[in-house]
Formats: sequence, structure tokens, C-alpha cells
Amino acid sequence: MLSADVVCGKCGSVVYQMRMLKSVKDALRGTNSRCPVCGAALNPADFSVSLNKR
Repeated sequence: MLSADVVCGKCGSVVYQMRMLKSVKDALRGTNSRCPVCGAALNPADFSVSLNKR
């Protein structure tokens, strides 16, 4: 199974855990494009993807 985490670049907290891949824009819609921990504004265009084997 493939999963992905959307992580805040400012504080490093996991903003969203995806079990099925979808766009970052759709993943951030539930948090109003803000980190729930530090409140930083999250721009979907500023995200990069890195893969880690688990």
C-alpha cells in the first residue's frame, strides 16, 4: 500500500496523512491551507515530494 504525509515546512508536523494519493491542494482543503499546529499558511505550489521506503 502506498501512503504519503503532507508535512508543514515550518514546524515539521504532519498536516495530513494520505492513504490514497491525491493532490496537495485537495489534502489542504480540510485545514483551510493552514498548519493546525503552528498556523503557518501552506501554499500547495510550494510542496515537493520525497519518497521513503518503509
